[in-house]
Amino acid sequence: MKPIEGPGKVLICTVKDDIHDIGKNIVVALLRVEGYEVFDLGKDVSTKEILGKVAAWFRDIVGLSALLTTTMPRQREVITAIMKAGLREKVKVMIGGAPTTDEWAEEIGADGWALMWCLQ
Repeated sequence: MKPIEGPGKVLICTVKDDIHDIGKNIVVALLRVEGYEVFDLGKDVSTKEILGKVAAWFRDIVGLSALLTTTMPRQREVITAIMKAGLREKVKVMIGGAPTTDEWAEEIGADGWALMWCLQ
């Protein structure tokens, strides 16, 4: 996979069955400030919808957020679907969310992981 040169195009969402999007929304804002072209699909987004958008748009990065431990497997489901569709080599997949870890990202085949902590 060729490296991304400069700000790229990011497709981002919170996975199916998860309605939490504050962290994702912060990431979207920060990416846009840095010049990335961001396509925010919102929250509670199905694997089928994500795959359709990846296939149609071939974004540089796919960002998958999950706040609930019960929705973390959806991140793996999306990555598996992208692989089965033959699109995995075309995109980098980043995951995030409070219960996720770098180890989880490695286990499910993501290219990276990030956790955003907001101090109050």
